[in-house]
Amino acid sequence: TLDEIQLVHKTLLDDQYGNYVIQHVLQYGRDSDRDSLLKIIVENDLLKLSRQKFASNVVEKLLKYGNARQRNAIVREMLQVVNESGTSQEGVGSTVLLLMVRDAYANYVVQTAIDVVPEGVEKEMLLEELKANEVQLRNYTFAKHIVAKLGTK
Repeated sequence: TLDEIQLVHKTLLDDQYGNYVIQHVLQYGRDSDRDSLLKIIVENDLLKLSRQKFASNVVEKLLKYGNARQRNAIVREMLQVVNESGTSQEGVGSTVLLLMVRDAYANYVVQTAIDVVPEGVEKEMLLEELKANEVQLRNYTFAKHIVAKLGTK
């Protein structure tokens, strides 16, 4: 059954009801299922998916139930530099992370990342990026919870 569901991961990811199936797969499924979903999330724009009501829940569950490698891969995507519209552009613009903290849904993905990403280079870079922009983040409604979390890290 998980093999059949894997064929429609991309379709179910942001579906009003299908996202619950995917969340369940992330929690109780195989590592290969989590890898499949990680690949879909990376290839289909982490920022875009994190800004969507249903897909953002899936990204959060992948962070929560993924292994260290999978969690770190998501953080590396968050640290990519893009222009303000969210398209990749080396050296210009902002990190995906700083665009995520301003969004009503994506900020929860960031909060989950802060809580679950294992200690290491990726977590250090995540926290450094947030702390370096802490003053700016205080101006965004959805970033206030993240600024509060930084005080405890």
